[in-house]
Amino acid sequence: MLVEDDAFTRTTIKAALQLQGLEIVHDTGSVASAMKVAGVSKPDVAVLDLDLGFGPNGVDLALGLRRILPRIGIVLLTGFNDPRYLDPKIARLPGGSRYLVKRDIHEVEKLHQEILLSLSKNLHSESAPIKKQGISIPDAQLETLRLVALGFSNTEIAKVRGVREKSVEQAISRLIHHFRIDDRHINKRVELSRLYFQESGSIPSENSHIN
Repeated sequence: MLVEDDAFTRTTIKAALQLQGLEIVHDTGSVASAMKVAGVSKPDVAVLDLDLGFGPNGVDLALGLRRILPRIGIVLLTGFNDPRYLDPKIARLPGGSRYLVKRDIHEVEKLHQEILLSLSKNLHSESAPIKKQGISIPDAQLETLRLVALGFSNTEIAKVRGVREKSVEQAISRLIHHFRIDDRHINKRVELSRLYFQESGSIPSENSHIN
């Protein structure tokens, strides 16, 4: 099963995997469709994008699939170096899962190999922590950085995080200090946004509202 919300990427990956001799029992960009079909088609492996738009993400889907199919292999294929860039609360995957960054996959044979490895792992082991890469800042600051990059104002960030606006201002000041953004001639929020997208390995989406 292949779950990827970008239609072009999904079609490309599907064709490449079929050339490797794999049968794609279902390809979709919908979490609901994946869960519905999985119970019927019972795929051996699910290749999932991490960021599936609004609603459940790839980790949520992986956990749901493993609940109804205890032996299903899970491969997360994503543009994010570290899943915390999508959601700082993401921490663990089902046991035996594989986590791959798209730009590190130069040949489809590598993805094919990881699919096979997802089946050979001990699926009954304890849920696996996702290796955190990239910048070493607390999750709360990382969430503030993510929201700044998405174009949220301090007031909006405070509302989303359930903190005072003054706390947001302090968090942004710490981020500026952490990244050593000391050039007075640059817009510090724009620079923080640029650094976020650079470090995350993602690109701004049409849902961001950066001015």
